[in-house]
Amino acid sequence: MSLVPVLKVNNLSTHFHTRHGVIKAVDRVSFVVAAGKTLGLVGESGCGKSVTALSILRLIEPPGKILSGEVWLNGYDLLKIPSRQLRQVRGREIALVFQDPLTSLNPVLTIGTQLAETIVSHEEVSRAEARRRAVELLLRLGLPDPERLMRLYPFQLSGGMRQRVMMAMALSMRPKVLIADEPTTALDVTVQAQILAELKRLQEELGMAIILITHDLGVVAAMADEVAVMYAGSIVERGPVAQIFDRPAHPYTRALLRSVPRLGREELVPVEGQPPSLLNLPAHCAFLPRCPQAGAACWGEKPELREIGPGHAAACHHLFPWAS
Repeated sequence: MSLVPVLKVNNLSTHFHTRHGVIKAVDRVSFVVAAGKTLGLVGESGCGKSVTALSILRLIEPPGKILSGEVWLNGYDLLKIPSRQLRQVRGREIALVFQDPLTSLNPVLTIGTQLAETIVSHEEVSRAEARRRAVELLLRLGLPDPERLMRLYPFQLSGGMRQRVMMAMALSMRPKVLIADEPTTALDVTVQAQILAELKRLQEELGMAIILITHDLGVVAAMADEVAVMYAGSIVERGPVAQIFDRPAHPYTRALLRSVPRLGREELVPVEGQPPSLLNLPAHCAFLPRCPQAGAACWGEKPELREIGPGHAAACHHLFPWAS
């Protein structure tokens, strides 16, 4: 049975024009997310993951600018629809859980007020009904005594509780697509496991697509169906999780996987060197200075992302033998 694509991102590019030059934060990024499936978007800090998410929802502010691309959801391009229509789409059909819930929540409003406002702004329901639905959402997300929690302010909650409140706000309109930007960052392992389990359960119940932005490959292995690996603003490899983890084609993907702690392996293998500045990206492959298998061809044009197998694509002049 073929999967139904919910969100299609085609050649998305977002640049920041500064007095020092142009920062190419996102450069020709493309991917598809199917209903009920999870795409893991991974890479080192600063590679463009969060800017990709903000670009999808047209939340880029000056000096940033979305230069090109398409973001298709339900038959219309989010980058071209009027702002008024886009405000209705945000939250109702596509929602974002921000990386830092403490700065994302309003510090002077109670949790109940913020949750109710989210529902009222999208649906013609009374404030009492909105609060009832908010309490139900908090309860489903495993938060104890939601009636009391509704009266509290963000600073009175733990990090894990704030993250669940953000998830409740994002899920309040039962969106078709949820973008979760580092949903378990800075949380202890037990809380991480609880939040990911709740996210998976709600995905199965609602049938929504999820874009999971993270640098934690363990989370990707547990949650995602497909993975897109970003480096220096571009996707360098994309494919099914099992394929990427078992037979990575791109040297950067292989280096990332070798740097992850595993049982039975005594020593970690770090990714040598530093990512390039997005302000001065080279015309050739951006990974070249760190690549253990770079050759003469790598000094030429930047490699294009190309299909190397069913649903598997990579951007490299010297792919590993099984991917060539």
